Amino acid sequence: MITRDPVPAELWGKDHWSTLAYIETCCVDGGGRVVNDRMRTDPDRHPALVGHRVAMLGVSRKKYPTQLKGEQSLEDHDDWDCATDMEAAGLLKWEGTGMHPIFVLAERGIQLCAQLRKHKATGGCFANFSPQPLMAS
Repeated sequence: MITRDPVPAELWGKDHWSTLAYIETCCVDGGGRVVNDRMRTDPDRHPALVGHRVAMLGVSRKKYPTQLKGEQSLEDHDDWDCATDMEAAGLLKWEGTGMHPIFVLAERGIQLCAQLRKHKATGGCFANFSPQPLMAS
């Protein structure tokens, strides 16, 4: 897997937050297993993580940059890179195998997901989420 410096949480926008919400759902309902087709995957960066739909059915290989806070975006950065950023921030652990990852939320991740759920439940959207400081864990 190609790596780069993690994007700091202060810059995260809708793609990081929506990916975290999806990973939380997978942790709650599916033992931390994600469906690769549901992840925004750059096949050049993460070829082993390309979902069945793209790999077998030839669905578009178009790349979508990661949307950061404000009007910023980051090219060559996908949902798997977002997960790597989350791991670097201490929100989750990336386990499993290279082709079949399993995510485990850390206590900090659980706290942040609770804030994110409340934000969404009260009419907020992923793009305007700004987390409150987390308690030490």
